[in-house]
Amino acid sequence: MGMPTKPLLDIMRRSMANLVFVEAHAGPTGPYEVTQLINTFLGALAHPFEAMRDDLMALPLTESETLGWPRIAKERPSDKDPKSLGDLVRLMRNGMAHGNIDFVSDGKAQVQALRIWNTAPSGARTWGAVISVSDMRRVLDLFVDLIERRHKEFGWYVRGAA
Repeated sequence: MGMPTKPLLDIMRRSMANLVFVEAHAGPTGPYEVTQLINTFLGALAHPFEAMRDDLMALPLTESETLGWPRIAKERPSDKDPKSLGDLVRLMRNGMAHGNIDFVSDGKAQVQALRIWNTAPSGARTWGAVISVSDMRRVLDLFVDLIERRHKEFGWYVRGAA
């Protein structure tokens, strides 16, 4: 890829290409595929999410699950339920962007899942989930596919397309 012509889409696409490269070359001393997954999640989601926020917020979680999106359960009974697919993606993105993330081991020195959570300005926890690495990758792939489809069918900044 040369000079980006569609910066938001190109950042998303390049982030995904970097993830594929790191996954193919991952080893015990690096590069680290789960770290790259987190970076890619943030890079591929931040701006596209903002451009598609209204449409994503309108997609119910029950409908997204029938479309193949993984079911992400809240970790604690006191955690708030996401209101939509867009709300879930927002919560995941905000938790990672604010450093509210822990690695969950498989007991063999490998990362099995990520614990992601959000807090209110008071510090009180508002949402959290433990998400397997494979479900994180699936969310990312489905999100990118959704953005690519919407862009192809409707253009980048058109609202009401989801």
